Amino acid sequence: MIRSNIKTSTVLALLIIPLFDYSFAQFIQRSNTDPRCINNGVELPSETYADQPYVIVCDDGSWLCTMTTSSGTEGAHMNHIISTKSYDQGNTWTGPVDVEPPGPPQSSWAVPLKVPSGRIYVFYNYNQFDFKGIEGVMSGPFVFKYSDDHGKTWSRDRFIVPIRKTKIDEENYTQGKNQFFWSIDKPVVTDEAAYITISKILRTAPDLKDFYTRSEGFILKSKTILKERKPEKIKWETLPDGETGIWNADFEKVQAEHNITMLKNGDLYVVYRTHIGITAYAISRDGGKSFSKPEIMRYSNGEPIGNPRACPKIHKTKDGKYLFWFHNNFRKYTYKGRNPVWISGGIEKNGDIAWSQPEIVLYGEDPEMLGMSYPDYIEQDGKMWLIETEKNAARVHKVDLDLLNGMWNQNIDNRVIQDGLVMDVDKLMLNADRIGFPSLPDLTEGGGFSIELWLTLNTHIPDQEILSTFGPKNKGIQISTASNKAIKIRINDGEVREEKFNRGQTFFSDENTIIDNKQHHVVFIFDGAAKIVSIVVNGILSDGGVDKRSYGWGRIYPYLKDVNDTHKCYFNPSFEGEIQHIRLYNRYLRTSEAISNYNAGIN
Repeated sequence: MIRSNIKTSTVLALLIIPLFDYSFAQFIQRSNTDPRCINNGVELPSETYADQPYVIVCDDGSWLCTMTTSSGTEGAHMNHIISTKSYDQGNTWTGPVDVEPPGPPQSSWAVPLKVPSGRIYVFYNYNQFDFKGIEGVMSGPFVFKYSDDHGKTWSRDRFIVPIRKTKIDEENYTQGKNQFFWSIDKPVVTDEAAYITISKILRTAPDLKDFYTRSEGFILKSKTILKERKPEKIKWETLPDGETGIWNADFEKVQAEHNITMLKNGDLYVVYRTHIGITAYAISRDGGKSFSKPEIMRYSNGEPIGNPRACPKIHKTKDGKYLFWFHNNFRKYTYKGRNPVWISGGIEKNGDIAWSQPEIVLYGEDPEMLGMSYPDYIEQDGKMWLIETEKNAARVHKVDLDLLNGMWNQNIDNRVIQDGLVMDVDKLMLNADRIGFPSLPDLTEGGGFSIELWLTLNTHIPDQEILSTFGPKNKGIQISTASNKAIKIRINDGEVREEKFNRGQTFFSDENTIIDNKQHHVVFIFDGAAKIVSIVVNGILSDGGVDKRSYGWGRIYPYLKDVNDTHKCYFNPSFEGEIQHIRLYNRYLRTSEAISNYNAGIN
């Protein structure tokens, strides 16, 4: 869990775009009504700091949000837990109510739980032993209060959840006298039990520069909480059995922020973050007593899902499908890279979850911002919302269900997308050396476009031009082959800038995506609202490739305008290959839409 609100500079050298001397923070101000833009969400009441804004839909239909807040910064001694309610599905919120007053002692990392009776519990770390610094917000005991009036008021007393001591506790510098841990996991409640996942921390000295030496995942399970009305009689067990939690030595020391869902057959599915650019998961098929050795989370095509040191969050929908929040980059050993947020849709298959190619679900307009994290999913009346926090503001956002359904149906949908289609050129029309080319939207105004090709390369010669719309104004797009069996696109708006800016920007697909003598489907997607370019080749989104590039998508230079010149598209007569079809859209396509076109085939 990150402990800073400081804005950080974006390391653009890791992206697939040229470096610019201009700060991306000084982006062009424009009206942006895109619901994916976080500024268009509804902000929740909080103090200066806001974290883990998790929502319970109460039995009366209202929403109850609990969060950690303070008048200082993250980890401050005045951390405390508050709650706030909404009676109109997140459009307005009541003033905050203290679950705990401002510290000291600190109270941190609230996770709420509702049982069948309608009672709501909230669990959190309580710094009872007056630890200082980072230890203050990561120390125990783990406690709870409860509400029987949908979160309007809370019990006066707090109650302790006993956590079984294991080897990682005994190895602490306190020799197990104190436990260090936290939870970011909104609990899972079934007909049988409630489950809360925590991450235990190994602190070998009180003055560690980083706040732990190792971390492992454990699950707190209670059957009695579902019916027991007397809090002191609620019983808990710590899982898995034995002395070791959920972790894999190959994934290095940062294995934390475990969160859980339950598969249809009752198996427990746990995901968590690392700091080596990937997300890990493990499955228990015996009710949590033991877990499989954690593995890298992968898309259904077998490729790793990239994520920096940021909270990945899983959710099971009411109709039994899955959603996964992450950041789609392979940045290592950093908290940075949390903007934009990507989401993948999951379907159960053979006792596991098959994950779709991802979509951008939220973004901030300032690429230098730290980004959004610690999300929650809310479902009510057939609608879906996401809540996120930038640490200094928490917001709620309604999610377009078409985006979610598109991901879940990526293996099914096979129609050619018609919305926004402004050019559709088949093989016969491509026999000419040039064709007319429509105007494309201005990127500075939030417009977007998508260019789709079906093509075959006979011989892959790097930097071989395939087509170009450039004219005397030095404006246009140019698609060419790239080294390492990739394909690239260059765009420019013709503006006179420093020499290194005059050629615009170039974006590359992943390596080994364009194979000789094989037909390929390539879609270049320019999302002018999010200022993101993505490339989909044969139904797979370029993500950089683990240990290849940190990013497979790139950021559009914020001052890049329109790329319209002669409105002609020229084909290279010396191109060692053949273009069979071109489609042009005057908007960005979703990843799922690009995949639907691929599934439809060239005809």
